[in-house]
Amino acid sequence: MPTLEFVGQSSQDSDAIFAQSSRLVNMYREPISSAGQAQNILKTVLGMAELADTGTLLVRQIGLSNGIAYVVANNQLFKVSSAGSIENLGAVVVGERCSVTANNGVVTIAGEGLYYTWDGATIAQPTAGQFDDFGSVDFLGNYTILTECNGRRFCWSNLADAATLPALNFATAEGRDGDLIRGLEINGNYWLFKRDSHEIWALSGESGSSALTRLSGGVRDIGLKDYSLITKLDGGGFFVGDDGICYLVSGAQLQPVSIPAVETAITAETPKSCFYYEDEGHKICVVRFRNRPSWCYDMSTGEWHERAEGANFGSWSASCAARLGGSWVVGTEGGLISTLRKASTDNGGVMRRTAVSRTLYLDGARFSVSELEFRGRFGRSDLGRDAACYIRVSRDNGLTYGEERQLSVGGLGEYRKRLIYRRLGAGRQFTVEWNMSDPTDFSMLADARVEVVT
Repeated sequence: MPTLEFVGQSSQDSDAIFAQSSRLVNMYREPISSAGQAQNILKTVLGMAELADTGTLLVRQIGLSNGIAYVVANNQLFKVSSAGSIENLGAVVVGERCSVTANNGVVTIAGEGLYYTWDGATIAQPTAGQFDDFGSVDFLGNYTILTECNGRRFCWSNLADAATLPALNFATAEGRDGDLIRGLEINGNYWLFKRDSHEIWALSGESGSSALTRLSGGVRDIGLKDYSLITKLDGGGFFVGDDGICYLVSGAQLQPVSIPAVETAITAETPKSCFYYEDEGHKICVVRFRNRPSWCYDMSTGEWHERAEGANFGSWSASCAARLGGSWVVGTEGGLISTLRKASTDNGGVMRRTAVSRTLYLDGARFSVSELEFRGRFGRSDLGRDAACYIRVSRDNGLTYGEERQLSVGGLGEYRKRLIYRRLGAGRQFTVEWNMSDPTDFSMLADARVEVVT
């Protein structure tokens, strides 16, 4: 008897839906072992629960210092604790392309030409050294390092002193022609990205103007597609290259990890940002778009899934992320700081979970489907009513679908509930879209039992 497989990743390419129907939206696959047999289950992504409200729009970036989050939203700097208390510290006019870090308790913010520090009492603009048009800021080995906006130079502060920028503490990124987009510390080195190249610098062991030196062989012809399309992660980095390919950084090596569906989306619409978070051992890199679902790469499985909001798969409003007080939080375009948790909702709104199967095709033979059973952990809904899911069936590789067919997945305690659809019609192809919008926790096997009659 055949099974209907819900594959490990979204791979539906909008340029060629007929060739690959599979999608996972707001769900991801996790391998398990049951009675010595390898299996896979589908789980719900983390939802968002409001922690704090900035009272403005457009959270740009989150940086951490001594267990406190420092948030740039709409050219204001906010201080946010893990308990959700929030304080507006004042104006930092750094625009959309900005970065936030810290140096020995002093918070540093740069972007759109300006550089600010927060020392716990005052927001200040330090006196410029070699240049005064700042693009990005990061921290490496007790130095604060800043890149030149629309230029090729980068400079660094005195040791453990983010406010002092000596005029001689600078170098020029001249491995390839072009202006710098952004600098970022990754794995203990300093990576400088241009539009179509990057180069890697390291601490030299000396001090002052000789503190950094370029690594031998550290110039490569892969650039950064845009300022915000790079993120740090534990032990490495992740970015979208100028070629529209997503790369993992491990040590000084690059590994391409994107699939055609992701690259098609990047070609159709330049993403807005990249960020990283974790979910029970799953290390997830996000490529976020303004007008379509985000694409999420799970480093633990090497598989992609999609992340969306609302019943109609609107774009995910999260724009950046950080680990705060043992939990992961995200900043949103609506100005919220939200905790990621197993909520099956997004800030109180609907989270629709969808899995689209591979297409069942029996060498061109016509067949009918008498039964389709989804097997999973049901009976955990505490809604005061039965939770429900629905399916739609396609006979043309997922190009069009029939009417919805709804079934209950049971109320709280109905652990033996069986989810079986019957008499699903005949054809030469069979693709299923499974959906749930009720805010309930569940997991199910990544393949369904199918009974067919030829």
